[in-house]
Amino acid sequence: MKVVFLFIDGLGLGPAGKDNPLSTTPTPNLNHLLGGRDLTIEAAGYSGEMAVLYPLDATLGLPGCPQSATGQTTLFTGVNAAKAVGRHINGFPNEELRKILASEGMLRKIVSAGYKATFVNSYRPEFFAIEQPEKGSFSASTMLNLYAGLPFRKFEDMARGEAVYFDITNRILPSLGHDVPPVTPELAGQRVAAVAKGYDFIFFEHFLTDIVGHKRSPENAAETIITLDRFIGSLVQSLDLQQTRLIITSDHGNIEDLTSRTHTRNPVPLLMVGTGINLLTAPADLTGVVPLIMQILNGK
Repeated sequence: MKVVFLFIDGLGLGPAGKDNPLSTTPTPNLNHLLGGRDLTIEAAGYSGEMAVLYPLDATLGLPGCPQSATGQTTLFTGVNAAKAVGRHINGFPNEELRKILASEGMLRKIVSAGYKATFVNSYRPEFFAIEQPEKGSFSASTMLNLYAGLPFRKFEDMARGEAVYFDITNRILPSLGHDVPPVTPELAGQRVAAVAKGYDFIFFEHFLTDIVGHKRSPENAAETIITLDRFIGSLVQSLDLQQTRLIITSDHGNIEDLTSRTHTRNPVPLLMVGTGINLLTAPADLTGVVPLIMQILNGK
């Protein structure tokens, strides 16, 4: 059984209301998956024949707001990284967290188990000009791929339709000095599905949700959510859901509450799509996602 794993940074399950763009923005594709419901806390526990939504505790048993470095390390390894280091850590993983990613990273585990895995995000040319990137300051996902010894996808891969930039549409790239044509969210979804045909595990990271959540712009939040909804809808339509499980989750909340520039303590969604998906047992928190992925890959 294949797994397509979408990691969406800063996406929590908050209550419906005017300050939650996930309940005020049209999301027809997510609504369809959730039996007409919005992606809010009220939909948690939904179980249909093709999709289920569970809330995952992202606080990791510590006070304070969950943060990216510890949340992502936990999500990508199954180890409670915040408890391991005694606090929530923001931004990029420090040396302690890198050791956890190096020894317990899901990509390394999946490859070691004999499965074909790939990180489908495209990286800018600047990244490939860095000597010894393993010594630089990078996100947990980047370190995860480095430690697994897997190749990073380039703009050339994206031009062939074999990679997707983190913002899905490439619209941010001109502001970063790159003349790259935009793509529709639908085409991006089709491309991820096409790449998935050649792999057992496909990983995509989208973190514009977290960036927009910190800025608290309702207009930007709505635009980002619409793009994400269209991308997910296209991906669902393009995947063979008899043979593939789509898993969508996050590291902490943010965009679901525009009253604050900080992360939230809301649970994060575990949205899973595929035939017979309601037969799987849901984990309680971020530590359970990697074991769940391995269970699916192993056909259990």
